[in-house]
Amino acid sequence: MKDKPTILVIDDSSVNLTLLHNMLEKNDFQVVLANSGEQGLVLAKQNPPSIILLDIIMGGWDGYETCRHMKREPTLNKVPVLFLSALGDTENKVRALQAGGVDYISKPFQREELLARVQTHIELANLRQNLEHEVASKTEKIKLLFEALQLSYDKAEQASILKTEFLRNVSHEFLTPMNIVLGMAEMLLEDTDLSEEQRSYTESIMGASKNLTDILTNMLSFAQQFKGELTSKATKFFLYEVIDNILQQFSQNIKNKNLLPIETVIDPALYTAFYGDKEAVHKVLSKLVDNAIKFTEQGKIVISVEVIEYFEKGEWVEFKIIDTGIGIVEEANLFDTFYQIDGSSTRRYDGMGMGLAVAKMFVETIGGKIGVKSKVGEGSTFWFKIPLQLADKT
Repeated sequence: MKDKPTILVIDDSSVNLTLLHNMLEKNDFQVVLANSGEQGLVLAKQNPPSIILLDIIMGGWDGYETCRHMKREPTLNKVPVLFLSALGDTENKVRALQAGGVDYISKPFQREELLARVQTHIELANLRQNLEHEVASKTEKIKLLFEALQLSYDKAEQASILKTEFLRNVSHEFLTPMNIVLGMAEMLLEDTDLSEEQRSYTESIMGASKNLTDILTNMLSFAQQFKGELTSKATKFFLYEVIDNILQQFSQNIKNKNLLPIETVIDPALYTAFYGDKEAVHKVLSKLVDNAIKFTEQGKIVISVEVIEYFEKGEWVEFKIIDTGIGIVEEANLFDTFYQIDGSSTRRYDGMGMGLAVAKMFVETIGGKIGVKSKVGEGSTFWFKIPLQLADKT
């Protein structure tokens, strides 16, 4: 059986106490009586009631003072206090509410009104208590969930750090012997009298070594970016020297695919010294030219460089690598790590899908943007634009 709501009535009038006691008990309430504020506080602390009916004009503590004492007690501060008084003016009603009361009934009160208000405030208090319990329960569950998520995140982050460190160490350690293999293969081709068959084998070794070295370099770059070690290093340089180096670097690749020599279109304003990250520019151009050669079976590749905007101490320079290759569908995730146009095991073009992601990473490191315009079957134009300072204005 559900417990009856307990009502504490505090009034220094024995007549009022008797009247309220009889009225409330008949309506299935458990009633506790106190003839002073001090006594009411003691009884309330012993057994917190569901609601308090409190007179204002009393000897000792008046109703306002009694209410303030109730509200200072942690076990009573949420118990609703309903003031009963013959003082029906607005000022006293406001004082009652300011003291912590939830409602005010003027004497002489109507039985139906009093019972209705008492029942309403008890129900509201119960609803608030249930809501607070529910919120506390949900909050505890959310707290536990967050703790579990944080633990999972910490474990995942630690695992990611370990994997990245492993990736970095492996890439770094593998690069040294791969450079030796590559160097030895080059020496064989240049300084040794080889038969046609031996030369073919050596060229295959050299090609495979270059591909593996490129993969290892990309892996190392990603590991450095994750650890925050990938930074921009500015030096004085000439753009045309970087482009000349690219042309030499890929000259043999162009010949092997029977493509026309790479064309260059350089804005005359760019034949001046710049101050910026020469190594990053070279790496991005290298990735994009290598990508163009890979997907171009016939025709030509053009490197175009021009000034597109001036700022106080330098210029925004746009690079375009234009090819007549297979073209692609322009997808938003083209520059994502490990993205491949053809991800099947029987794909025609090899690679791990890291080249464009690395290019994007370096472009953004030096404050630039990268993108592509392409049409399937007609070719692609990969572009990137970066800010470069003029060396004589640094």
